[in-house]
Amino acid sequence: MFRIFIFILLALILVAFQSSVLNSLTLAGGHLDIIIISLIMLTLYGSFDLAVLASVIAAPLLDALSGLPLGVSIIPLVSVVLLTHWGGKTIFGTRLGWPVVVILLGALLAGLITLAELALLGWDMPWNDLILRSLLPSALLNAIAGLAIYLPIVIFSERRETHL
Repeated sequence: MFRIFIFILLALILVAFQSSVLNSLTLAGGHLDIIIISLIMLTLYGSFDLAVLASVIAAPLLDALSGLPLGVSIIPLVSVVLLTHWGGKTIFGTRLGWPVVVILLGALLAGLITLAELALLGWDMPWNDLILRSLLPSALLNAIAGLAIYLPIVIFSERRETHL
């Protein structure tokens, strides 16, 4: 029960940071998505169950603060966790390339699922513009940021294992 309160607090902090600070920062039309990066790192270095719990807790908060219809972000975030879990456990493990690739693919997958859901809800979606000017730059930016976050995690975990 205490773990759920911790996840709610962390989700509130990450979603608030995502919606306020990171939402205003852009690079070539791309936005950094710390929620997706955090879920991928939690799946790789935490546990699958905790990552699913975190995605289910963060999704409605993200929807509420970003102005999306409630429930739109659940499927994309859980899909990213599933992609990370299945690929990490069966194919690649946690080698250097896998987290970067899964962040790139996860950001694209989450964006495409969100666009499809919004199109099904009747929103007008200029697919080509959104994919070329928003989703691809965001996915590349997230992959670069994921690499910058992943390398210290690997270094610290290797140091910790050698000292034990």
